[in-house]
Amino acid sequence: MAEDANLEALVAALAPPPGHSRPAPDYDPIPGGLVFQITEPLAGPRDAAHRERLASASLRSIAHAPSAEDTDALIPARLVSAGGTVGGAVTEAVADQAAHPVSAVGRVTAFFNGRVRYCTGSVVAERVVLTAAHCVYTRSTSVFSEPRFADWIRFEPQYKADENAGSWAAESAYIHKGWADPVHASPGTFDYAFIRLDAPILSVTGSVSLLANTQPEGPFTSLGYPRQPSGDFKFDGRFLFATTGERVHENGSLLVKAENGLTEGSSGGPWFTSEAGQLSVGGLNSTKPINNDRYTWSPPFNEGFLDLLARVLADMTGV
Repeated sequence: MAEDANLEALVAALAPPPGHSRPAPDYDPIPGGLVFQITEPLAGPRDAAHRERLASASLRSIAHAPSAEDTDALIPARLVSAGGTVGGAVTEAVADQAAHPVSAVGRVTAFFNGRVRYCTGSVVAERVVLTAAHCVYTRSTSVFSEPRFADWIRFEPQYKADENAGSWAAESAYIHKGWADPVHASPGTFDYAFIRLDAPILSVTGSVSLLANTQPEGPFTSLGYPRQPSGDFKFDGRFLFATTGERVHENGSLLVKAENGLTEGSSGGPWFTSEAGQLSVGGLNSTKPINNDRYTWSPPFNEGFLDLLARVLADMTGV
């Protein structure tokens, strides 16, 4: 698959200076300091260069290791500890979170008017994290009478039992207008969001590779921080889990469905799949059937997804 139109040049433009590193501070973002965007479909010369590169191939980006050393693109075979099954998926605890590309996955904590929502995200470019839209923006519910964004967001890569590789705050977050619109016929197809961080991160985490404008067949290995116990798994949100299952085809559905044993807290976590010999992220944890931990849906990574990513990159580079 051609890679001449990937985001390598864009990521390089956003890369930290040589030798940059960021310690793990005791970081507490300031509530009210977050700016959000509801993004319309892109148009205009400011976004043209980004949009052209994003639109010309199925493989949208390449994975970047957190160091200059060559790193195998595939998840190491023994990255997980002893596991079991939830539904049709094999679910295991991740043992080595520092191994790339798992090193780019972390816990997302969002605060909504005093309420905390825990999710999962993955670094896709310098200072850019992919997660689910419902992790950063909530529509009208029994808890929130009005739609609202989170007051502030924290991203902790390689989070494990209250330890991490650092703590980054969100400067802004981007969702598609299709998710914000409560009358949209299928808002789940837009359940993706990008968080722009307050400081460079690639030198610590590396990034995952993205796969869009295609229909990956799976199987998918999904990562996340599940908090709701399920079956024999006493999930508590403090450890990263991987679940591997087959894709399930549903006639007429625009969503991607797969066997997936992760629960609440894993929302926004990446779906890794092998494409042309490379491990790429072709989906994310979005929603599950009510009272059913066997399956999970993902929004498709289609033109809307690419529009949103292009807008984030354009805003960051000013191009």
